[in-house]
This record gives sequence, structure tokens and C-alpha cells, in this order.
Amino acid sequence: MIREKYSDSINRAVAKYPYINKDGVRLTIHPGLVKAIIYQESRGNPDAKSHAGAYGLTQIMPQTARLLECDYSKLNDPELAIDCSVKFLAALLTYNKGDLVRSLSGYNGGTHSTAARPTTTEGLLAGRIYDHPETRGYVVSVLRWFEFFKGI
Repeated sequence: MIREKYSDSINRAVAKYPYINKDGVRLTIHPGLVKAIIYQESRGNPDAKSHAGAYGLTQIMPQTARLLECDYSKLNDPELAIDCSVKFLAALLTYNKGDLVRSLSGYNGGTHSTAARPTTTEGLLAGRIYDHPETRGYVVSVLRWFEFFKGI
């Protein structure tokens, strides 16, 4: 369902909102990443609402919607939710200089959450994920779904 249903909206949004990596290069978000976020956040349900108040396909919080100038009350419109989400993700990727792990951590745990309370464990992800079980699981899950949707 997510594979084809939202592809046109995703392609328009990723073309509209590039990000800047650590080398100063302007890049486009891979559509498979947006599909992975949609799948993880709502399983493709445009009316999904979390206990914390996140809303829509891509589960945008009210304060994030305000910052991005997206109408929170209309985030059940897939086109708007995708546009808002890609705008947010591009901002996070630019802020984190293209670091996908930090950016996904910020998407789930809050923009500056990783800087405020990073993981302290050893390994590749040390210091790059907000130290909260939900966020750690979220990042790993989205990365797995990204691998799946990349090939489609």
C-alpha cells in the first residue's frame, strides 16, 4: 500500500526539500526513507494519532507543525503530512550534517534530544541516538524499513 499509494506525494516533497550534508553538498532525501517513516509511524493510516498527540501518516507533533507552518488539524491529509514531514526531515538532516541516525533520533525524540542526552554505549551508534528505549528502537526499525523500501 505505501509502496505506490504515496509515491507521487513523496517524490514531490523530496524534490522540494533538499538537505545539505557535511561537505556542503545539496542532496535529495531518498523516497524509501520517507516510506519507512510512514510505515513505522502509522502503517499508512492517515488518521493515526499517538498518545503524545502526534498526528497523521508521519506523526507530526503540534509544536513541530507550528514551527514548520503546517496546519496540524489537517495532517490527516496525506499530501500535507508528507510535505510537512519531509520539510522537517530535511531540516534535521541539514542540522545534523547528513547524519541519518542523529536525524531519525531527532525526528522521534525531539530535534535536540541527542545532544541533550546521547547514548553512552560503545559502538557505531554511541552518542548518535537519544538515550531512550523508544527512540533507540525507532531508529533501528526505520533503518530496517528503509532497507526494505529502498529496493522498491
